[in-house]
Formats: sequence, C-alpha cells, structure tokens
Amino acid sequence: MQDRERPRSQIFVTAFARGLAVIQAFEGSRQPLSLAEIAARAGVDRAVARRSLLTLIELGFAVMERKHYRLAPAVLRLGYSYLSQCGMDGVLQPFVERVARQIGESCSVTILDGLETVSVAHAPSPIHKMGFLSTPGTRMPAYVMTSGRVLLAGRSDPEVREALGRMDRKAYTAKTVTDLARLAAIIRETRQAGFTSIDSELEEGLLSIAVAIRNRRGDIAASLNVSSSATRTSIAALSDTALPIMRETAAEIGKILP
Repeated sequence: MQDRERPRSQIFVTAFARGLAVIQAFEGSRQPLSLAEIAARAGVDRAVARRSLLTLIELGFAVMERKHYRLAPAVLRLGYSYLSQCGMDGVLQPFVERVARQIGESCSVTILDGLETVSVAHAPSPIHKMGFLSTPGTRMPAYVMTSGRVLLAGRSDPEVREALGRMDRKAYTAKTVTDLARLAAIIRETRQAGFTSIDSELEEGLLSIAVAIRNRRGDIAASLNVSSSATRTSIAALSDTALPIMRETAAEIGKILP
C-alpha cells in the first residue's frame, strides 16, 4: 500500500476493515490462495482470515477449493455498485472501442482511487500489440500515469502536494519524474491544458496521452487515455492524431455522467 497508516477514529470497525483486507489480498493473484498466503497478504492472523473467508463463502463472495480460496464472481457487485453510482456501468466500452478503431491504438477510461489509478474500461489496439496492458481493474501509482496526473489536476494545489507527498515515487525508467515540485508543476500545467502526455516514464518507449472527462457538474470524474509506442510514432504526432478525437469523446462521455 502506498498510503501511510492513518489514525483510526472511535467509530472504526476493525472486523469490517479486516474483511475488506482479506478481499484485497487476492489482488494480483491468478491462482487460489492458501489461508497462510491470504493472512500474510492481508496483514492479519490466520484465525481472523479464516473467519473472514468463511463469512465471504457464506455470502457467496468466495469459494474454497482443496484448502485454497478464490473470490467468486459475486464480488464484482461491490465494484459495479460504485460504477453504477457514477453512471459508468456498461456505458464506457463502446466509447473506448470506437476510439481504438479510429486511432488504431489502445484506449482506456481510468478513475482515481486514493493514490492510485484504476482502469474501468479498456479496448486494445486493433492493429498493434502493446507491452503494457491497462485492463479493467489495473491499478497503478497516480504520479507516473497520464491518467493520474489528469485526475489529480481536479484537486487544489495543496491537495495535490499532500497526495504526492504520501506516494512512494520510485523511478520506473531514467525518464520517470519523481521530484515532488516538478510533478506538482506538471499537474498545474495539466489543469490548464486539460490533457497531458508522457514519453517513456512508465516503460521505455511507451507513449501515453490522457484527457479529462468532466461530469455534468464540471468535476473531473475520469480520464480518457490512449497509449502507443515510440517505435511507430512520437508524442507530437500522436497528439495531432488522437487529441481531437479524445476531446470529442470525453465530452460525449461527460454528458451521460451524473
């Protein structure tokens, strides 16, 4: 977790928090996990993990197979509840697929969750294969993503600096911007321009552009992102081709968000 431990209030329900930690323990695992693995990942003892798992099984959110556990499809309801509340349930995929066809590059919609971006819709390039894939559910540190910088631009300067200060700003490549002051300046520039781009900051040769999606209240609710490779284009050329289409699409999406 990038976020530092925060003091708990008197109304904090520890048992509920531990249950959520058990659900989150499955993140990044494609195989069922043992009780010991889940307890270690969740940061709880085995007895707590076991009680949480048995509760999840009884509610239909988890399944036990040969002393190993996996989440059940019903757990998706938790995420879909949020997307439904934000007006994003099932409506985004046609938009990202259309952009991917028009531009010939992969396209996604991303939201901000704390200090990380979360992909909620994705369409791969119909022509090219990409090394980095932002499939739905993919979580990444906000500071290094075009989407994250666009989404952070919806906050005030003090809020941006506070969030950046809580991030573990490691360098993914030699070009990754990690300096807090420089990142804050980039986010200010993003706020003014309504979009931003990166070149080889997350992965060598990976290019990305993101534009803000504003809801009907004018708030930045999500970002629309397009990724490409430096082996076939440049940021300038990608911007010329993609930005007009992305801005038009972001405006269309914004009209249907509450």
